[in-house]
Amino acid sequence: MALTPSLRELDRLADRVRLHRQRDQRPLLIVEGPSDVRILQRAFSDQDLVYFPAGTRSLALEAAEKLEEWSQSSIACIVDRDFDGEVEKAELRLRSVHPYENADMEAMLAVSQAGCDILLEIGSSDKVAGLGGVQDVTLRLMKILEPITRLRRANAENRWSLAFDKVDLAGKIDKKSMALKLRPYCTALKEKSDDSPEVSVLMEYADGTLPLMRDPMCPRGSKPYFRGRDFLVVLGVALCGYCGTKRAQSVTQDNLESALRLAGAHEIRVSEWGRELLQLVGITA
Repeated sequence: MALTPSLRELDRLADRVRLHRQRDQRPLLIVEGPSDVRILQRAFSDQDLVYFPAGTRSLALEAAEKLEEWSQSSIACIVDRDFDGEVEKAELRLRSVHPYENADMEAMLAVSQAGCDILLEIGSSDKVAGLGGVQDVTLRLMKILEPITRLRRANAENRWSLAFDKVDLAGKIDKKSMALKLRPYCTALKEKSDDSPEVSVLMEYADGTLPLMRDPMCPRGSKPYFRGRDFLVVLGVALCGYCGTKRAQSVTQDNLESALRLAGAHEIRVSEWGRELLQLVGITA
């Protein structure tokens, strides 16, 4: 029977890793993509590690499973937890899986000192102080994401395939009050998605009227729980008036993501998450 394209990709990755291991026994990290490689290389520049980007989370997890079947050791598979239960299931059967804290790397960094440092560096110190300080401002911005986090989890539970990335989140935020305009957001989400329930259903999941089967959470206790790139959109809006004086083109999602990754390498290196990663691949710091 012919292999599917996904399985062929998986076999290539797992086989490449095993072939590499025949001549190089250094600790090895399987990650989702090149950006993961860059920040982890900066974070662990003092360690001799090998990196293999898989391309997607599912391919990374499947490759890790195959390599454990082959009894390959000193390997860690680093992936985003996201809003479904796939990583949780993988953790139960695979010792090599080491997910980022919170929903993804950007969220993990946003709730660390790196997130605070970016706000202090790019924002207006006077405005931030007038709003109660960096911690208060950061929590206020993260609170905007609570309805979106619930929708992302509802999307996974109900298998709707909602097109979150096609909705202009920045345009659905009231820039004076820094509040999410929930109905316009849900309306846009329905309009952009091929398979979506009615706006009223989206609203009820978003405001908590309809309960989720399980609230999204990080087993390591990182909270509030959210998608990191959603937060960066909110932060970009806030830096254009609420807590800063920047122009929109200078604080795009991509620009802020790059800044967060640069600021966050040290945080990763000194974190408990980072220490556990090194222990997982057999390095005692």
